[in-house]
Amino acid sequence: MNILRMFRIAPALFGSMVALPVLADISSAAGDCVSNLSERTPSSAFTAFDNGSVVRHEPTGLEWQRCPLGMSWSNSACVGTAGGYSWQDAVQLAENDAEWRLPEIQELRTIVEVCRVKPSINQAVFPGTPALLFWSASISVRNPDLAWFVDFNDGYGYWGRKSYNRRVRLVRDAQ
Repeated sequence: MNILRMFRIAPALFGSMVALPVLADISSAAGDCVSNLSERTPSSAFTAFDNGSVVRHEPTGLEWQRCPLGMSWSNSACVGTAGGYSWQDAVQLAENDAEWRLPEIQELRTIVEVCRVKPSINQAVFPGTPALLFWSASISVRNPDLAWFVDFNDGYGYWGRKSYNRRVRLVRDAQ
């Protein structure tokens, strides 16, 4: 079972008060898969916290912002429009926040959902994610003017010129 952790006060042993978790599920998105394909990133692999704005991918231990930069978490959804950023701007935005960073290409690919397209991501976990291109921190070893990105239209990784605008989703190691 996947949970959103919130707390309530409840009596504990000896009459003292402690914070106990109140659990809530991230709904399943298995029905969104095409051609009876199996999910690679089922909702049950994620735990939501920070009022639902952050999810931890339990198999990797990585914590992801549920909304791309430019969008914000409100009432269990991402609202607004995902901004477009050059690779250098994306790196700078991530460096300005000591808590978050731009993911490496291998990390970004762990949230690709191969059983769906347009977007190829679990929409119950990452609602409102556009089927667009998202930067990684990984630079091409063949050409330093290129960086890797994931196309959430089809779920594949590609190289692109760092000057092009792409979307950004930040990650952090487990807290």
